[in-house]
Amino acid sequence: MSRPHPEPASIPLYYEYEADGAKVTTLTMRPPRARDSRDAQRGGGGDGEAELRLLANLCEVSPVFITELHMSDYIQVQNTYRGFLEPPLP
Repeated sequence: MSRPHPEPASIPLYYEYEADGAKVTTLTMRPPRARDSRDAQRGGGGDGEAELRLLANLCEVSPVFITELHMSDYIQVQNTYRGFLEPPLP
């Protein structure tokens, strides 16, 4: 029996941000693939820089946008990513 692939997750943000002249109150994160982690590591820098690139890629925003998030919102994004790493329920 095959399981369906996970769906993208909507992440409501506590604060309002601006990107390309538009107000952003929610991010959408697509489910990560192994290649996303590999690609984020290729950009150089430490683990923190790789995580920023990974989360930005999964949310389809710039790494600069991710760096401007308040910590409460950044933790929301991290927790959503971690949720994708949990094995699916039977």
